[in-house]
Amino acid sequence: MRVINSAIYLYIFREQEIDLGLIPSEFTYCGIQINRSNYVYSEIVSWLKENKEGWISSLVTFSPKQTYRANAFQVYVLENLVVVSYKSDYGYSQFIKKAEHHLSKQCQ
Repeated sequence: MRVINSAIYLYIFREQEIDLGLIPSEFTYCGIQINRSNYVYSEIVSWLKENKEGWISSLVTFSPKQTYRANAFQVYVLENLVVVSYKSDYGYSQFIKKAEHHLSKQCQ
Protein backbone atom coordinates (compact mmCIF):
# COMPACT_ATOMS: atom_id res chain seq x y z
CA MET A 1 0.00 0.00 0.00
CA ARG A 2 2.88 2.39 0.76
CA VAL A 3 4.26 1.90 -2.72
CA ILE A 4 0.92 2.80 -4.28
CA ASN A 5 0.55 5.88 -2.05
CA SER A 6 4.09 6.98 -2.87
CA ALA A 7 3.49 6.53 -6.58
CA ILE A 8 0.30 8.58 -6.43
CA TYR A 9 2.03 11.34 -4.45
CA LEU A 10 4.96 11.47 -6.89
CA TYR A 11 2.58 11.57 -9.85
CA ILE A 12 0.43 14.39 -8.47
CA PHE A 13 3.36 16.52 -7.28
CA ARG A 14 5.65 15.97 -10.26
CA GLU A 15 7.10 18.89 -12.19
CA GLN A 16 4.76 19.97 -14.98
CA GLU A 17 4.24 22.60 -17.63
CA ILE A 18 1.50 25.16 -17.21
CA ASP A 19 -1.04 25.47 -20.03
CA LEU A 20 0.00 28.70 -21.77
CA GLY A 21 -2.97 28.44 -24.12
CA LEU A 22 -5.24 29.44 -21.23
CA ILE A 23 -3.55 32.82 -20.62
CA PRO A 24 -6.28 35.43 -21.08
CA SER A 25 -6.02 38.44 -23.38
CA GLU A 26 -6.37 40.75 -20.38
CA PHE A 27 -5.99 40.77 -16.61
CA THR A 28 -7.15 42.99 -13.79
CA TYR A 29 -4.00 44.18 -12.06
CA CYS A 30 -3.85 46.84 -9.31
CA GLY A 31 -7.50 47.63 -10.00
CA ILE A 32 -7.10 48.35 -13.73
CA GLN A 33 -7.57 46.25 -16.86
CA ILE A 34 -4.31 45.48 -18.63
CA ASN A 35 -3.86 43.82 -22.02
CA ARG A 36 -1.25 43.26 -24.72
CA SER A 37 -0.72 47.01 -25.15
CA ASN A 38 0.34 47.35 -21.50
CA TYR A 39 3.95 46.75 -20.41
CA VAL A 40 2.90 45.01 -17.16
CA TYR A 41 0.77 42.51 -19.11
CA SER A 42 3.63 41.80 -21.52
CA GLU A 43 6.04 41.37 -18.59
CA ILE A 44 3.95 38.73 -16.80
CA VAL A 45 3.07 36.83 -19.98
CA SER A 46 6.71 36.82 -21.14
CA TRP A 47 7.83 35.55 -17.73
CA LEU A 48 5.23 32.75 -17.81
CA LYS A 49 6.31 31.71 -21.32
CA GLU A 50 10.00 31.70 -20.33
CA ASN A 51 9.16 29.67 -17.21
CA LYS A 52 6.48 27.30 -18.48
CA GLU A 53 8.26 24.20 -17.14
CA GLY A 54 9.04 23.07 -13.62
CA TRP A 55 5.71 23.86 -11.95
CA ILE A 56 4.41 21.71 -9.08
CA SER A 57 0.76 21.14 -8.14
CA SER A 58 -0.22 22.81 -4.91
CA LEU A 59 -3.19 22.55 -2.59
CA VAL A 60 -2.01 25.40 -0.36
CA THR A 61 -3.92 28.69 -0.15
CA PHE A 62 -1.63 31.67 -0.65
CA SER A 63 -1.86 35.30 0.45
CA PRO A 64 -0.37 37.06 -2.57
CA LYS A 65 1.29 40.44 -2.69
CA GLN A 66 0.20 41.07 -6.29
CA THR A 67 -2.47 39.35 -8.30
CA TYR A 68 -3.17 39.24 -12.01
CA ARG A 69 -6.81 38.18 -12.26
CA ALA A 70 -9.08 37.03 -15.06
CA ASN A 71 -12.25 34.93 -14.84
CA ALA A 72 -10.57 31.53 -15.02
CA PHE A 73 -6.84 32.37 -14.75
CA GLN A 74 -4.93 34.00 -11.89
CA VAL A 75 -1.26 34.65 -11.25
CA TYR A 76 -0.10 35.43 -7.70
CA VAL A 77 3.31 37.04 -7.25
CA LEU A 78 5.12 36.49 -3.97
CA GLU A 79 8.74 36.83 -2.92
CA ASN A 80 10.67 34.16 -4.87
CA LEU A 81 7.44 32.31 -5.65
CA VAL A 82 4.82 32.55 -8.39
CA VAL A 83 1.47 30.77 -8.22
CA VAL A 84 -0.70 30.09 -11.26
CA SER A 85 -4.29 28.98 -10.86
CA TYR A 86 -6.62 28.25 -13.76
CA LYS A 87 -9.69 26.39 -14.87
CA SER A 88 -9.25 23.81 -17.61
CA ASP A 89 -11.36 20.99 -19.01
CA TYR A 90 -10.24 18.95 -15.99
CA GLY A 91 -11.33 21.44 -13.29
CA TYR A 92 -9.32 23.98 -11.34
CA SER A 93 -5.57 23.52 -11.02
CA GLN A 94 -3.02 25.44 -9.00
CA PHE A 95 0.72 25.30 -9.58
CA ILE A 96 3.67 26.90 -7.84
CA LYS A 97 7.16 27.69 -8.98
CA LYS A 98 9.96 28.83 -6.72
CA ALA A 99 12.03 31.18 -8.80
CA GLU A 100 13.91 34.43 -8.71
CA HIS A 101 11.93 37.02 -10.62
CA HIS A 102 11.78 40.74 -11.18
CA LEU A 103 7.99 40.95 -11.40
CA SER A 104 6.39 43.84 -9.59
CA LYS A 105 5.32 43.14 -6.02
CA GLN A 106 3.71 46.57 -5.51
CA CYS A 107 1.18 48.63 -7.40
CA GLN A 108 2.80 51.63 -9.02
